[in-house]
Amino acid sequence: MKELIHKAFLKAAHSLEPEKNLDVPIDLDVENLSDYPTPAFAVGIGRSGTHFLQELIGEDHDFLSHHIELLDADSFAQYCIWNDLPVDLEGFLYTRAGWITQAGNSGKRYFESNPYLALSIRQLYQRFGARFVHIARRPEDVVNSHYIKGWYAQPLKHSNPNEALGFQPNMLTNHFFGRLVPKGDEFLHWQKLSQIGKISWIWNAINVKIVEQLSQLPQDQHQFIKLYELDHKCYLQFHKFIGGKTPMTEDRFEQIRNAKPGKAKKHRFPKSWTQQEQQEFLDETQTARDLLKFE
Repeated sequence: MKELIHKAFLKAAHSLEPEKNLDVPIDLDVENLSDYPTPAFAVGIGRSGTHFLQELIGEDHDFLSHHIELLDADSFAQYCIWNDLPVDLEGFLYTRAGWITQAGNSGKRYFESNPYLALSIRQLYQRFGARFVHIARRPEDVVNSHYIKGWYAQPLKHSNPNEALGFQPNMLTNHFFGRLVPKGDEFLHWQKLSQIGKISWIWNAINVKIVEQLSQLPQDQHQFIKLYELDHKCYLQFHKFIGGKTPMTEDRFEQIRNAKPGKAKKHRFPKSWTQQEQQEFLDETQTARDLLKFE
């Protein structure tokens, strides 16, 4: 019993540790950002290539680039937006304003490739006039990757599906905030799905939300990339779109691509799914597959 209590204490203490300090002063002049280059944000559901994009731009000394720097804070912001909670997001936006300012003061352009920003496109555009890159990966690959990561493997304790889900036992903070679930009748449907079906649902939900938000922006403010089509030629177009001037060589691009940052070590391929899982996958991903033209 003492050993179990000790482990529980260590887990709780770890969750309370401060996140990485990225030195955003609280007294920055972030109201006048027009003198700095237009920032760009890459969004997409996790395990779709946002890490890869950051690795590519991280090689360019003309950019200050980030991936996921504030895990709990960004997943919390996503949770609040998803559930329409009356939470002020100024701290979330001020942090980006600070990073944009730091980049500009160093003669650089700011780029952030972060899946937790997928629901905050409107807020980021209104505040910064930013450009956006929507990156998407084949749904079966994302579902496999999240399945291996254990998404939605744990049964949820939820008594009122019309309300936002409360914090769950034995979950890491960013896992709870980041692994979104629907509300109302949709939750009742979702709850009956297999784990494959639930992950298929979130791939669809996030990508549909991204498309809906980007459709409200001028067309020259956003770009769409399919991960499997991201070769050096596509990279050059993407790099130019976000304001880059000194792209990497094709050889260096291939080195990074072959390293495959964030690659999963395990797989559960669709051919091993049950008939029910295969049908749920097709049903739950249909809308986004049609919008993004995935077969």
